[in-house]
Amino acid sequence: MSDYADQIQPVGQLGPSGDQRWFPFTALSRRPHLLWPAQKPAAVSVVIDLRAAEWEHPESLPAVRPPGGRGIAPFPDIPRMSNREFGHRVGVFRLGEILQSVGLRASVVIDVMTVEKYAPLLDHLRQFTSEFIAGGMSASRPITSRMTEDEELHYIETTMERLMSGLGVTPDGWLGAAHSESFRTPRLLASCGIRYVADWGNDERPYLLMGMASGMWSFPLSWELSDLRAMHERGVSPERYSKSIVEAIDVVASDGAPEGRMVALHLHPWVSGQAFRADALERAFKVITKAESHIWHASPGQIIDWCQSRAEALEDANGTS
Repeated sequence: MSDYADQIQPVGQLGPSGDQRWFPFTALSRRPHLLWPAQKPAAVSVVIDLRAAEWEHPESLPAVRPPGGRGIAPFPDIPRMSNREFGHRVGVFRLGEILQSVGLRASVVIDVMTVEKYAPLLDHLRQFTSEFIAGGMSASRPITSRMTEDEELHYIETTMERLMSGLGVTPDGWLGAAHSESFRTPRLLASCGIRYVADWGNDERPYLLMGMASGMWSFPLSWELSDLRAMHERGVSPERYSKSIVEAIDVVASDGAPEGRMVALHLHPWVSGQAFRADALERAFKVITKAESHIWHASPGQIIDWCQSRAEALEDANGTS
């Protein structure tokens, strides 16, 4: 708690954007125009989140399941944990088949636990994966401000070292478990050579961070359009979710002329890989792959590369130069 209290600043002494120090507020309408390759107004990136949840120790869990059947139950929580593992055993194969059938590639958020405990999956993932994004040690080990700086740095460095060892490549991006960060996380990620962080879902275009995270980008991964938020938590039907994807991309493409926008879809194999949801998702993918005239299908890394090539104008717009 002391670390948290030390970071709270009095009103009138806040950081460049409210109560954080990593980027200033910049209205999209006041930024320079940015079109994607071939003058396309919309970029679409599919991000699959394949992270494993650990079977928690019983002392860490409440005695009863919260109302509604969601959340953590007493140890061992067989329904919840086996549902999560469905993504590794079945869901990711179904999503991979869908992506390959429509000619799309995805980026995969992957954690150390998946790389080391589910190693046979790696060859399958490479068939449809454009890049890997670092996802921490596991889905159930978030970064928090209760960590000391040394503990958090060790967590990040150990994650990157073990992912490199298991994957044979070092991921350029980072997505924290449940988008978790401490007050110092962007600085530590930048110090470890991470090019972009996807924890902040507050925009429709990447933007540069500043200060001690200078040079690193924020890649805004959609929070509202995540299958976890929409279908699992809010109970949106698969058909309605499929239509929401198409509608969101249509609106972004319309708004993106003459200024490029993006939609980054955040999918979880244990959610979208369920049989009763997969067909609706496939229909959405078929629609958006036919819209090549105004959609650039790209990985987060490719989108960051494009923005980096125009970094001077974007730095001026962000007030970071």
